[in-house]
Amino acid sequence: MKINTLRQQILTQAQSAIIVFSDINIRYLSHFSGHAATLLITDKVNYLITDYRYFEQAKEQAEHEKKRFEVICRDRANQTLAALIIELLNQDDCQTLFFEGEHISVTQWQDMASQIEQHSQVKQTIALSGTVEKLRMIKSATEIATIKQAAEIADQALANTLPLVKIGITERELANELDYQMAKLGSEELSFATILLFGERSALPHGIPSNRSLKQGDLILIDFGAVVNGYRSDMTRTFIFGQADTKQKYIYQLVQNAQKAAIDKLTEGVSGEYLYQQSANILLNSDYKDYAGEGLGHGVGLQLHEQPFLGPDCKTTIEQGCVITIEPGIYIPNWGGIRIEDDVVLTKNGLKILTQAPKELIEL
Repeated sequence: MKINTLRQQILTQAQSAIIVFSDINIRYLSHFSGHAATLLITDKVNYLITDYRYFEQAKEQAEHEKKRFEVICRDRANQTLAALIIELLNQDDCQTLFFEGEHISVTQWQDMASQIEQHSQVKQTIALSGTVEKLRMIKSATEIATIKQAAEIADQALANTLPLVKIGITERELANELDYQMAKLGSEELSFATILLFGERSALPHGIPSNRSLKQGDLILIDFGAVVNGYRSDMTRTFIFGQADTKQKYIYQLVQNAQKAAIDKLTEGVSGEYLYQQSANILLNSDYKDYAGEGLGHGVGLQLHEQPFLGPDCKTTIEQGCVITIEPGIYIPNWGGIRIEDDVVLTKNGLKILTQAPKELIEL
């Protein structure tokens, strides 16, 4: 169980506790998908604190975990969060308190810490950084299957949308149709705001769809994803509307070669820096080196961008269960951009590519 791993890593001494503030980390540890919640893990009990708006949902989602969570409905009108946490810390005789420092403001923590210092037995508080996020890097078989399901929805939604590509359709119209297709196929929400850009606008790595109409010869860059049970997919495909010219063909092949170079070297134990270099060796030794995108990819899961972040300074190694994106790109202002992105995972049986939409150059 994920929460037991956290306990083993952090609660190595008696009379200690952890406060988890991040909604995403709370969902990861407890399965509770609502908001307005705090997780207090002592060396005796796992407490999930929420209020009347989410109490029944919290009981349903967290207590199914073999009753490993005690769900508490805080009376917001009569008890502050700090007061309730102090009550529980004293009840479980906690003297060391760890907390997620990056998920609470300085002002909020100073106020809470002051009350804890005055009214509890806690002798020291210790800020944690990225602790649960590091656990989230390694996905279980269930998590991987869920991301694969989100990727399959995205694959099919793209296939359903491409027949609508025609002269005069706008970026926004096509993006709206793609979003609709994902929802129709079962996506809970968008993994992120769909990026769908034509022609010279495809040079904007994270551009917003506009009323720009499709023209003959345009590049069409589409970056999008679906969501299943909170887990996200992330895929980019680039197409040519009409017949590709020599430059479009050359740059497309360059980007495709750069992605393949990284994927071919993706084995257990390699660093994100090493994978980035495999791709960069191709892009940065080309005539278009000045237009290569920074970085290579990132982890993906309950959040779109998770650890590890693949780039020239990434020392993190890739292990079994890591789901990452591989997404090199070339972006030339006033001409356009080409990016190819897939979600990939290392399993005990080797590398699997979760996003399956065709990657060869397609002229629509």
